[in-house]
Amino acid sequence: MATLSLDMLFLRRFGTLLRLLFPISRRSRSIWLALLVMITSFVDQVGTYFVGVLPSQFYVVLGNRDLSAFHLLCAKATIIVIAKSLSLASIKYFSSLMAIKCREICSYTLHRLYFKRRAFYKLNLFSELDNIDQRLTQDIEKTTQVLACDLFAPVITAPFIILYYSYLTWKSSGWLGPFTIYVYFTFVTFVNRYLLSPIVSLVNETEMREGDFRQRHMEVRTNVEPIAFYQSGLIENIMTNHKLNVLLRTKNAFFYLYLIYSFTNLITLSEKLGDLAGVTHRVVELVEELRRLHSDCLETDRPPSTVPSSVVAIGTDDEEKGLTDRTIEELHGKQLSIEHDCDDEEEAQFLLGRRSNREDEWPDDGVAITIDSATLSPPNDSQIIIIANLSLQLMQGQNILITGDSGTGKSSLLRMFAGLWNNTSGKVERHWRCRPQNMLFVPQKPYFPTGDVTLRQQLVYPLKALPVEKDLARLTQILEWVRMEHLLERCQGLDTIVEWDWNEILSPGELQRLSLARVFYTKPRIAFLDEATSAIGFEMEMQLYRKLHEENITYVSVGHRFSLKQFHELELRFMGRGEWSIRDIDTASMASRAASLIGNDTVISM
Repeated sequence: MATLSLDMLFLRRFGTLLRLLFPISRRSRSIWLALLVMITSFVDQVGTYFVGVLPSQFYVVLGNRDLSAFHLLCAKATIIVIAKSLSLASIKYFSSLMAIKCREICSYTLHRLYFKRRAFYKLNLFSELDNIDQRLTQDIEKTTQVLACDLFAPVITAPFIILYYSYLTWKSSGWLGPFTIYVYFTFVTFVNRYLLSPIVSLVNETEMREGDFRQRHMEVRTNVEPIAFYQSGLIENIMTNHKLNVLLRTKNAFFYLYLIYSFTNLITLSEKLGDLAGVTHRVVELVEELRRLHSDCLETDRPPSTVPSSVVAIGTDDEEKGLTDRTIEELHGKQLSIEHDCDDEEEAQFLLGRRSNREDEWPDDGVAITIDSATLSPPNDSQIIIIANLSLQLMQGQNILITGDSGTGKSSLLRMFAGLWNNTSGKVERHWRCRPQNMLFVPQKPYFPTGDVTLRQQLVYPLKALPVEKDLARLTQILEWVRMEHLLERCQGLDTIVEWDWNEILSPGELQRLSLARVFYTKPRIAFLDEATSAIGFEMEMQLYRKLHEENITYVSVGHRFSLKQFHELELRFMGRGEWSIRDIDTASMASRAASLIGNDTVISM
C-alpha cells in the first residue's frame, strides 16, 4: 500500500471531498450552513474586538473615578460578554449542523454507490481496500466532524484571532475588566454542570446508535453473497439509510443541548489537519474504487443483443420517467449528489415490484440463460478450473437438479447464473433482465435482515414492503403453505416491527421455509434453490416442491437427497476437476423409488 501524506494526492482527494460535500447548487444546504458559519465567525470577531477594547475603557473609567460611567461600562461589558458567548456557541452549533449535513451527503452518496450493481459484493470479496464498514461509518463521521467542527471556523478566523491577541497583548487593562469576565464564566460553569446529565444520556444513546449503524454494515458485509443472490442492494440501501436517519436524529438532539453547554477552546490546527488527511485518504479512496467498479459495469448494462458474448448482461439503460423525484428520494434517501444515475427510476420500479417498460427490449422465447462451452474459475485465480466447457440452456418449464460432492462447483455455477462470477472462456448469454420476478436466487445460507423489520418485509424481501390490504390474505396463505402461520401471533401481525434477531430466534429449518415463502410471494419464472431444503424434513420438502409445481414456478435446485430427483426432469452432475455430465431423469421411476425409501404412506399423504 502506498504511503499516504500531505502531498498532491491528498490535495486532489481533498478537492474531491469538497466537491462531494459542497455541490454547487442553490439547494445545497451544506453551502448555506458553511455561509452561516462564516458569517457567525465574522460576528464573533467583531465581538472579540469589543471585548478587546473593554480593558482600556475600564482603565480610563477607574482612573477618572467616575462611578456612573463605571456602572454604565459594567452593563455594557456584561452585554458584550454575553454576545461574545452566544457567538461562540452559535459557531459551534452551526458547525455541528454542517457536520451532520456533510455526513448525510457523504453517507447517502457512498450508500448509493455501494449498494448499486452489487458493488458491495465485489468490494468486500475482491477489492484490496481494508475495513470497508469502518470507512463507511467511523471514517466518514471523523472526516466530516474534523472538517466542519475543528477546522472550518478556526481556519477562517485564525488571521483575526492572531491580530486581536496581538492587540490585547499590547494593550494593558485594569483588574476589574478581567475579573468581571472571570466571574461571568465561573457562573456559566456552574450552570453548565446541571446541563451535563441530559447530555450524558444523549451521548450514551448516540454511541449506541453509532454501534447499530456499523452493525448494519457488518451485517451486509457478512452476508454479501446471499444479498447479491437476492439482488437486494436497493432494499438494503433503504434499511441502511433508516439506521443512518435514526443516528442523525439522535445527533441533532445532542447538539440542541450542546448549543447551550458548549464553550469550547480552539484546538491545535496541525493535529486536526493530520487527522483530516488520514481519514480523507480512506474515504475518497473508497469513492474512487466504487466509481471504478461502476465504470467497469457500463459495458454490461445493455440488452444481450448489444453485449459482447463473453460479458454478462444486466441491462440498466435509460428509463421513461415514470416515477416522481419524491418517490425516488423516499426509496434511495435524500441526496443532492454528483453521483445521481440515469437509471434511478428503473431501480425504483424494480424495488416496488413493478414491471419496467424496457422489458420489451429483451427477447423472450422462454429461454433464460444460454451457456455455450463456458469455463468457470475463481475470480482471482484463472488457473483453477471449476467447470470446464459447460453447455446448457435454462428455460422456463424445465426443472434441473444440480448434484455432486461438496466442492465440485455447484454453488459456483449459481454464482455464474447470477452474474456474480464471470466465465473465463466460452459464452454466457442472459435473455431476461436480472430481476426477482424473472429469476430469484435462494442462497445456501438464509439471510434475514435484523432491526426495525416487519414480518411483511421479511416475506416480500428483496422488494419493498408496502401496507397493501390485498396482500394480507395472500401472505397469510403463504405462511400456511410453509407451516409458519404461528409467526403472525408471535410477531403481532404482519406490520409490527420486530426487534429480535431472526437468524438467532428461528431454527435453520424455519429460516429455509421462510426463504421459500419469499419464492411463493415473488413467483419468479425460475427459482434457483441452493440446498434450500437441506434442513427441512422429507415430508415437508416434498410438499413444498409440489406447491412450487402447482404455482407454475420453474426451479433449478442444488441438492444431495435422492428424493429430490422425482421433481426434476434433468440432472446436471459435477464430478470435480471441471468434469460434468447431463442426463434426463425418469420422474415416474424416481417417485416410485423414493416411495419405497421413505414410505408409501408419507408420499401418498401429500
